[in-house]
Amino acid sequence: MTTPTPVPSQNLVPLSSVQAMWQDLACRFFENRLPVITIEWSSRLTASAGLFVSQVGPRSRWVSSAYRHGEARVIRLSVPLLRGQPEAELQGTLAHEMIHQWEFDIRKRRPSHGPTFREMMDRMNEAGLHITIRHQLNETVDALNRYAWECVRCGMAYHRQRRTIMPARHLCSRCRGRLVEVPLEQPEIAHQEILAAPNIVEPCPEPLRAQQLCFHF
Repeated sequence: MTTPTPVPSQNLVPLSSVQAMWQDLACRFFENRLPVITIEWSSRLTASAGLFVSQVGPRSRWVSSAYRHGEARVIRLSVPLLRGQPEAELQGTLAHEMIHQWEFDIRKRRPSHGPTFREMMDRMNEAGLHITIRHQLNETVDALNRYAWECVRCGMAYHRQRRTIMPARHLCSRCRGRLVEVPLEQPEIAHQEILAAPNIVEPCPEPLRAQQLCFHF
């Protein structure tokens, strides 16, 4: 297993406290049925506040159950987005990823934001938590963006923190128009448009690599 990159500790809740928070939530809402999972602070996770990752599927037969429900899974929490945030924000993010873990480990299904997720989310929110489908840290995410592209056909804008969009390969997800890189500070780029269609279309997908399931928040 790859050793996690050390992250700055300033204004970060210690992992021991995060693990204690996980244990409390597991007891209160999941009847202590969730297998122990590694939780990491990630400096590279910037597009989402939390991430549940598994290297295998919930019913993979070619690996042992101990591996599938052990070191194959991890919950990552974003240093850039959660550093200095109120504890309720961290708790809500962790609880969101724990619902994904519950779907994977207990229900043995691919995690999603479908009816099962929403039912559990509502039950936990009724008990005083603040779990949402999408995080509310949009201003923090926007501040991390460094690059922008725009569709020449419909004007859809795409902001990214890294130069991950390649106009020679990627098309607009709204109209499949051509994308061009533009200066980031564009007054006509509407924030709501960016949120409405954050994905791009790859007309020529590469061969599938080793399976990795990622579930963002």
